[in-house]
Amino acid sequence: MTGKEKLLSALKTKGIKYIFGYTGGAIMPVFDELENYKDLQFIMSRHEQGAAFMAQGISRGSLSTNNPQVGVCIATSGPGAMNLTTGVADAHMDSVPMLIVTGQVATGVIATDAFQESDIVGVMMPISKQTYMPLHADDVETTVHEAHYVATTGRGGPVLVDIPKDIQNQSVSKKYHFDVKGYRPVLPGYFYHPTPERGPLERAMKLINKSVRPLIFCGHGVVNSRAGNLLQQFAEKVNIPIAFTLHGISALPADHPLSLGMMGMHGTVEANKAVVEADLLISFGMRFDDRVTAKLDEYAANADVIHVEIDPSEIDKNVATSVAINADVYRTLRVLLDDPMLTYKPRRRWFKKIDEHRKAMREALQGEIDGGVGDNGKLLMKTIVHQLSLATKGKDLIVPDVGQHQMMAARFYNYQTENSWFTSGGAGTMGVSLPMAIGVKLSRPDERVWSISGDGGFQMNMQELGTIMEHQIDIKMLLLNNGYLGMVRQWQTLFFDGRYSGTPMLNPDYGFIAKAYDIPYLKVTKVKDIRPALQKAIDQKGPILIEFVCDPTEVILPMIPAGGGFNDMIVTRPQKEKSVSKRKKKGNKS
Repeated sequence: MTGKEKLLSALKTKGIKYIFGYTGGAIMPVFDELENYKDLQFIMSRHEQGAAFMAQGISRGSLSTNNPQVGVCIATSGPGAMNLTTGVADAHMDSVPMLIVTGQVATGVIATDAFQESDIVGVMMPISKQTYMPLHADDVETTVHEAHYVATTGRGGPVLVDIPKDIQNQSVSKKYHFDVKGYRPVLPGYFYHPTPERGPLERAMKLINKSVRPLIFCGHGVVNSRAGNLLQQFAEKVNIPIAFTLHGISALPADHPLSLGMMGMHGTVEANKAVVEADLLISFGMRFDDRVTAKLDEYAANADVIHVEIDPSEIDKNVATSVAINADVYRTLRVLLDDPMLTYKPRRRWFKKIDEHRKAMREALQGEIDGGVGDNGKLLMKTIVHQLSLATKGKDLIVPDVGQHQMMAARFYNYQTENSWFTSGGAGTMGVSLPMAIGVKLSRPDERVWSISGDGGFQMNMQELGTIMEHQIDIKMLLLNNGYLGMVRQWQTLFFDGRYSGTPMLNPDYGFIAKAYDIPYLKVTKVKDIRPALQKAIDQKGPILIEFVCDPTEVILPMIPAGGGFNDMIVTRPQKEKSVSKRKKKGNKS
């Protein structure tokens, strides 16, 4: 048995169905052997970065299915491996399990600056959970089993297996080792779930019972541990409102009476005001990053903090806790739900206060959404997202890119399906939507998937239209084109005196691009055409691209300025912009 056979046999044993990637010299032996493994379907990306995001999509999308999988991406040495790093760093920041397989130059020339050699193990060390380079074919199989275990145990993350070319071809014993000593090949579900200790739980319950203005935080850990339903039951049991991190969205229905929506830099007024006024913050599966906390020295100044987190390194890292529960969210909520110590309180004054905050922007926002057009008569992104929510009843899978439209999709889509929101959070990577949507669709083929991009992010990985074309992957693509890098432009409007440096974009004719890939295309410029276009996409069997020409002056509010605190939240847009960059639009059909 060769090293390449051991690699592919191990992946097959782990239930891997799809492998995303791009071939090359140092990984060719594995690709040659792949022809003999019909159960492993190779999906060729048009760029290695796309393969990494496709693998993320498989991992994240399949998490809520009966057959969760770990996404696998594969590339050759040197530039191929290096092109994976952005997607790997993104997965590491967002706790997404992945297996990355790279070819390496032969062992005899490692560290000699051989053709297409790069120290990918060294490069990936700080952006992955673990890195491996098996130096004998006998080690390949056990390395893959161990890598899979590390990727999926505790806090998920990407793991690299870098295999030199001669090791791929090396022949060894045919004996196949399934068990990995020191590891647990049979796991309770997708992740290993450590049980919470009784002492911290009792202290937490005492704080919950005595609190007057408590607030629950729902983070990515709730989604990753498939605990959304339990969190909803817990919140109802103790009658406490819930605010969501960006990655906590879709853990439970967005229109639940206890939901305050997203908190943080672009969170709702009611969620952000509740954070300031709460006397107890109960956080489940989140890391208190800067987009959630804003100015740390002012954060939770008058509140106790209960932090339930599977990764001990995140506890007390940014925010000091009153009670730390280092355990899995699912098991913690299971114990709390069954404990009679917790009591229900009406909290009428607290909810009355929250309702007052909720009304602060409701009328103005609804008027803006209903109007649908900006000052220059172009479409508003929030209106498009709202109409999409109505057309799909909030049940579809949403994969946004990064930018203004991402925040619009987070705020104005009424998520009803658990684990239906997939985005780049910690790294904030533009270009993620199109390839990640491919992985999500392959993981859940019977559900409708929407890729939502701005014109900036769309062009970063639009070569993956080739992958969509080749496999006829049924993805509904919405391109919200405002001719700018919208989020940066918003900052320039608010904080840089309207100097739009580096943000205007001269765009191609997206209709011609769609035609080149044999993908149906629509262009929408009027409010009355939004809903029919969305319905056309729903009725369309197969992929479709819809371009919406959007107002570049639209902003997403509220907004907490960088370096500011919750009390610095901006809730009204500037009256008029001082200037708009003049630019030639030759060839710009938008």
